Amino acid sequence: MLKAFLWIFLFLGIGELISYVTDVPIPGNILGMILIFSALKLKLIHLKDVKPASDQLLKYMVLFYVPYGVGLMSYFDFISSYWMVLSVIAVVTTLLTLYITALVQQKLEKHD
Repeated sequence: MLKAFLWIFLFLGIGELISYVTDVPIPGNILGMILIFSALKLKLIHLKDVKPASDQLLKYMVLFYVPYGVGLMSYFDFISSYWMVLSVIAVVTTLLTLYITALVQQKLEKHD
C-alpha cells in the first residue's frame, strides 16, 4: 500500500510543481489528478498500483470535508441572508455537473 500512496503523492507533487513553476491558474492538486488520470489511461501505471491507497482515501473521504463544514459556520450570516440564491445555484450547478459527467463518460466508453 505504501507504493500506492507514493504514486498518488508523486503525481500530487508533480502537479504542485507545475502549478508553481508555470504560474497557471489551475491548482496543483487538479493538475496532479489530470496527470494521474492520463498516466492510467495511457497505461503508464496500472490501476492495481494505486487502487489500495485510493480505496483507503475514499473510505475516509468524509473526514476531508469537516474543515469546510466548520468554515461554513463562520459565514452563517451571509448564508442565512442569501439561502435561496445559494440553494438554486447549488441545484443548477449539480445538475450541470451530472450532465457534463454523463457526456464525458459516454464519450470515453465509445473509445474503449
